[in-house]
Amino acid sequence: MIIIGAGGHGLSLAYHLKEKGISEVTIIESHRVGYGSSGRNASRYRYHFYNKDNVRFALDGINYLKRIKNKLKYNPFIYTTGYLWLLDERNKELFKSLDSMWKSFGIGGKFMDCSNFGFLKREGECYFAPQDGAFHHDYILYSLFEEIKDSYNILYDQVDRIQISSGKVKGVRLSSGKFIQGDVIVTAGAWSGKLLQNAGINVPIEPEKREIFITEDLKFRVKPLVIDLSSGVYFSHTLKGEIIGGIDLEYPRGFSDFSISLSSLLKFRMYVANLVKGAEGIGILRGWSGYYEMTPDHSHIMGYSENWPEGLYIDSGYSGHGMMFSPYSGKIMADLVADNRKSEFIDIFSPSRFESGKTIDEKMVI
Repeated sequence: MIIIGAGGHGLSLAYHLKEKGISEVTIIESHRVGYGSSGRNASRYRYHFYNKDNVRFALDGINYLKRIKNKLKYNPFIYTTGYLWLLDERNKELFKSLDSMWKSFGIGGKFMDCSNFGFLKREGECYFAPQDGAFHHDYILYSLFEEIKDSYNILYDQVDRIQISSGKVKGVRLSSGKFIQGDVIVTAGAWSGKLLQNAGINVPIEPEKREIFITEDLKFRVKPLVIDLSSGVYFSHTLKGEIIGGIDLEYPRGFSDFSISLSSLLKFRMYVANLVKGAEGIGILRGWSGYYEMTPDHSHIMGYSENWPEGLYIDSGYSGHGMMFSPYSGKIMADLVADNRKSEFIDIFSPSRFESGKTIDEKMVI
């Protein structure tokens, strides 16, 4: 088997294949472990989505994340913080409807006056979901890497083409000229759509640049992830006391440099200073950018299409919420490719949904 991409999803798949005793696995990574979104995210997890299928996937996926942490070499520091949405008149009715749905899954939150959160300068109504939280993505990523690095062949090379013949995948041709034979699982994040397009297969995954910033230390007070729906800013404290977050701006789709813009940095600093008591004059320590791997319905793609060549699979397109699901998705995909055992989620999140019109209506991208 060939896994394209050594991010969270590719390494998780490899980890679960090793647990099943699968010995013939090659991982191909074009840059370094965690080069893409797996190493560039804000390390948060949530159960609260707009679509019921994503809520169900989150319930199973996060519970699996919490179970597997005890098997990992490094402690991923999973802790509960809650998510706090600052509401305005445009979205109060929406959150009442969502709260009713979330309650049916046992993850209801609370409508509260924002003054209950002493760190906020904002007055008005908030919605607090206490079940959500945070983790450290690097410790998950490198725990998985440590488990498989001595068992599987890891090649740092570029995939030029997935080779297909007579309706079957034969393997991959690398930039170095080397040919690797085997079934192919694409876990290349924002690059997955481009890779498959080169093989004549259309999978609607596009990169969308996002930026994250970290401030200097401030006395710990912002425990939940705060999402201001009016400005699009989101932020929370790290365990060190820095404030980490970003802004939901209109970013063009497509590949670009991993750089940050001064205007976005200044906007983020302004919003944090305006919302958090004691943050006036706070400085920005650093920032970085990465990609959300966006699909048309803002939900991931896993499994295969009945129209695809035999031996071709995908696990990608998580639209900004991938790292928290990587341990669980690796298990589901390993069950599929090694044992031909299909989770119900393989059908729900299949790439075939875009052809059949059974798309997933997900509106809560953070």
